[in-house]
Amino acid sequence: MKKSENIHIGHCTTPHGIKGEFSFVLYNQDDSVLHNEAIVSLLPRSTSSSVPQDGKEFKIKKISFGNKTIVTLDGVNDRNIVEAMVPFDIYFDRENFPETDEDEYYLNDLLGLEVFDFITKKSIGRVMDFYENGVQVVLKIKTEKEILEILFIEQYVPIVDIENGRMEVNVPVMIE
Repeated sequence: MKKSENIHIGHCTTPHGIKGEFSFVLYNQDDSVLHNEAIVSLLPRSTSSSVPQDGKEFKIKKISFGNKTIVTLDGVNDRNIVEAMVPFDIYFDRENFPETDEDEYYLNDLLGLEVFDFITKKSIGRVMDFYENGVQVVLKIKTEKEILEILFIEQYVPIVDIENGRMEVNVPVMIE
C-alpha cells in the first residue's frame, strides 16, 4: 500500500484572540512534530472556508502548547482573515515524522485498507476514515450497505497488515 505524503494531524474551527491567531486541535498534542517555521498544509472542511479547495501551505510563525495549541501563520495577522479561513484540516508532510519500527504504523496508513471479517475471512469493506472519541480511536469502515464504526482496539481489530493492504475485524453484533 502506498503511504500518503501528508498526515492528517488535526483541525481548526475557531480563531483565538484578535491578532490573527488560530486555536489548533491536534490529534496528538503530547508528541506534536509541529514547531516554529514548520510548513503545514491546510485543506478546507467546508465551502465556507476561504482556504482553496485543493489546499494551501503555510509556514508557522509561532506556536505555543498548553491547554490550547495557539498558532500564528505567516501572512495572517488579522482576526477577520482567520474567521474567513476556518474551518480547515491540518496536514503535515510525512517525511517530517520519525520513522516507525517494523511493527508500527501511523493511523493514516490504515486509510484505504481492505477490511475482512475475522471469523469468515470475507471482505466487508474499506477503512474510509477514523476519529478519536476522547478515549480511543474509532475506525469508519465503508461497506456496501453502511458505514461501520469500530473501536480500534485488539478485541475488535486483531490483525492489521499494512504491507498487504488489509486488516481483519470482529464485527460487533447489533442487538435491537
